[in-house]
Amino acid sequence: MLMSNQSKTKLLYGISISLFSAIFVFSALLTIIDVQGSYAEFQRLSFPTWLTYPTGIAKLLGVLAILKSKSRSLKDLAFAGFLYDLLLALGAHIAVWDILVLGPVISLVVWAFAFITDRQYYESRVTVLQE
Repeated sequence: MLMSNQSKTKLLYGISISLFSAIFVFSALLTIIDVQGSYAEFQRLSFPTWLTYPTGIAKLLGVLAILKSKSRSLKDLAFAGFLYDLLLALGAHIAVWDILVLGPVISLVVWAFAFITDRQYYESRVTVLQE
């Protein structure tokens, strides 16, 4: 049995958004729960430690906005925030010659997959509504 394009789009969207959400919810919770470890990591990467809680909270709110918002603009803003966060993390890990640079690299790939499939899913829903 073959899947329709809309079914494939919905499946890919579900996979990508679930993976994206899992990465950033885990990251946010780790940032908030392991405060001392987060402080140490922020210091090692030359970020101020006062950013620890706002970063964790912003990640949780961003995931919530992507999952629940009906506003395209709010979703795009959340995706942009995550891209900014990932690019800063990538730059910081590269600056200290850290092997942990793979985390931001993998997360950027997942971000791109989620962003592209989110757009495709949105466009497929708009097309169906217009027909």
